[in-house]
Amino acid sequence: MPAQSSQSSAESTLRVLADAASAAPVRVLAAPAGLDVPVSETVIHDPEEPLPPTAGAVLLLVGVGITDDRALDVLRRAAERDFAAVVVKRRGHDPVRFVAEARDRGIAVFTADDAMPWRDVDAGISCALAAYGHGGTSGSPPAGGEELFALADAVAAVVGGSVAIEDLDRHVVAYSKEPGLRIDIVREQGILHRRVPDIPEQRRQYRQVLAASGVVRFPAMGEELPRAAVAIRAGALPLGTLWAIEPDEGLSAEAEKTLLDAARFAAPHLLRALNLPEAERGMRRDTLRAVLHRSGPPADEAADLLGLRPGAEFSLAAFTLPGSRHPSPGPDTVLATGDSALLTHLESVLTRHCAAHRTSATVAAAASAVYVLLPTTGHAAGLRFAESALAAARRSVDEGVRTAVSRPYTDLGRSATMRREADGILRATANDAPGGPPATTDGVRHRILLDRLGDELERDPWLRLRELDDLLTHDRDQGTDYAVTAVAWIDAVGDIASAAARLKVHPNTLRHRLRRIRELFRVDLDDPDVRLAAWLELRRAAASPRTSRPAAGPRHR
Repeated sequence: MPAQSSQSSAESTLRVLADAASAAPVRVLAAPAGLDVPVSETVIHDPEEPLPPTAGAVLLLVGVGITDDRALDVLRRAAERDFAAVVVKRRGHDPVRFVAEARDRGIAVFTADDAMPWRDVDAGISCALAAYGHGGTSGSPPAGGEELFALADAVAAVVGGSVAIEDLDRHVVAYSKEPGLRIDIVREQGILHRRVPDIPEQRRQYRQVLAASGVVRFPAMGEELPRAAVAIRAGALPLGTLWAIEPDEGLSAEAEKTLLDAARFAAPHLLRALNLPEAERGMRRDTLRAVLHRSGPPADEAADLLGLRPGAEFSLAAFTLPGSRHPSPGPDTVLATGDSALLTHLESVLTRHCAAHRTSATVAAAASAVYVLLPTTGHAAGLRFAESALAAARRSVDEGVRTAVSRPYTDLGRSATMRREADGILRATANDAPGGPPATTDGVRHRILLDRLGDELERDPWLRLRELDDLLTHDRDQGTDYAVTAVAWIDAVGDIASAAARLKVHPNTLRHRLRRIRELFRVDLDDPDVRLAAWLELRRAAASPRTSRPAAGPRHR
């Protein structure tokens, strides 16, 4: 960075990771080229994906054991592409073969604790590199706000406009003090109150910045001057944002680079400012995640790790982003990159909220939802806390965030049922109007029941009535409306006049269509059991895009 140009030429090296044992969560297994190998960044890699050409990077090898031949293949390719090191987890396996291959290839190997999630390994390494990599020293990273104020001044001098560093709650933790820099009323108010004014348009801007990997620029809007922003992260973990008002001539390439450098430098300061018992929180998070995936320790042991007293009640709250759907049998669908970043942000917001208001709660993210395990003294108490957490999430992440709260449970052995209930509520309320309160099973049990009955049709297609498959195929191919007709008539409990009015057809037209359904497809709608099964299957088909018919087609025959 310009303000530290006399020192910035000293690169981060593997020695930073080897020496900073308290900051970097890894240990050296092999360093055939020594520890003064320059390091650029971290790369989280799955062996099933192409290896990016990132010279000098530290490769985090996930999803494969060190005795697997695929791990050796990735190691060889990483060495060929001049990666600085590979980080692995031993998981009880002997690393001799892997280390020998690394020595032959001249690439370093570090090991991470098996119990530490890869995201936390990534965050720890990134923070160690950011804190130790400037100035070429291996002393303790500077702690405290004065460094962030000095950083804001240094960035402002390069950019030519005032600078603010904010945490995820949009509190202004540091700002530039240099006189004569370009500033607007919104920035002045933020500095005065140490928090950015809550403006709806700005929420969209924050979401955009936290989902981006680089600098995001915004044009002038109302009283706001043009500004640029970048997310502050420790690895993949979002910590805050850095904002700079652009000068009249716009943002230079040097200024953009300075913003990115400053975000990396600010990360360890904001991470320490969280002041959370990371080891305990991480252990509880990993335990909850394992329990929800039915792969954790025995229920009584898991309850102890999660701080649940024997016989005490607890509920599960599930938070999800707007537009996220929860298909059966579970919510583990992969989100797009931007949504994944927002989900990580949502997890961070809920973690901070629980740390401030309910320390006994445990937060863990899955693929498309964030779960909060709530020790409660009754369902009403759990709902009150969920309401406050939902309000915080909507302020910081997105107004469309939704949450569902399960009934109280006392046996962690029923965790699969508890999660299924919370997921079922989210799924049943996916099309409800946004901005509603936390959802519970009250009022949606019938939707959950119908969803689960419909799931049986998906799991076992042979259960479907072949006559209805013929009917749906005819509707799709010929452009007829027999399925809609049958559902409307059953919805109206056989009332021809009401069903015809709903379909906007003459009652005689409706009678003709019902007769044709019986003649063409042999569907006995007079049988109550057939009628119920047909209604469920046709209703399910109407909600599925796979069965939607063309917009135009021949008239009914």
